[in-house]
Amino acid sequence: MTFKIAILGDFNPSYSTHHALNDSIRQVRKIFKTDIQFDWISTDTLNFNEALKNIYCGLWIAPGSPYKNMENVLNAIKFARENHIPAFGNCGGFQHMIIEFARNCCGIKNADHEETNPDSKDLLISKLSCSLVEQEEKLTITEINSILFGAIKMVEFSGKYFCSYGINSKYINTLKSNGLKITATSSDGQVRAFELKSHPFFVGTLFQPALTSSFDEPNPLIVEFIKQSIERNI
Repeated sequence: MTFKIAILGDFNPSYSTHHALNDSIRQVRKIFKTDIQFDWISTDTLNFNEALKNIYCGLWIAPGSPYKNMENVLNAIKFARENHIPAFGNCGGFQHMIIEFARNCCGIKNADHEETNPDSKDLLISKLSCSLVEQEEKLTITEINSILFGAIKMVEFSGKYFCSYGINSKYINTLKSNGLKITATSSDGQVRAFELKSHPFFVGTLFQPALTSSFDEPNPLIVEFIKQSIERNI
């Protein structure tokens, strides 16, 4: 049996982060004895209803926003969230998981992204005070009872980035009160990872796990995402 995982994103051969994601896939294959297929699917072509219902057992929302079709990405995320399909978002994926959750779970109908709609009255994702493009941070896990800690098994770890946008802090309490669990923060308390309490694997990281993955040490959070995706279909 072949297990298929969709990588939702607009692959660009000039993006080093996309090559790093592909490298991380090759690195984790050795851990699994089953046949796993990863398919990059452009954001403007994914039929999320058909794909996530009948073809793919997991959804990886790739970095590289703004996406060609933001609404299609948000709809795919919603479908995965509502149907308990393992979903993993990094950088732009993290940002759009937050927007979808804010719109559909928190009642913030105009939730948006400053990069694509700077005039929105509810910018859930706003420009960081300091860009994290090609930066690395020491991060702290704030929830021991979390998927993140279960995978990494360390309270402190390093995260690498390629982004300039993050969660607007004025909305954090609203997000948390509706079921979002903040699982990792930077040294100054900024949100760097989250998950949903009510979902088997709905995890977003502003850092990109693929950037700290290697053949000798595949990133454990990527491994856990693939493991959960496979187990859903066994």
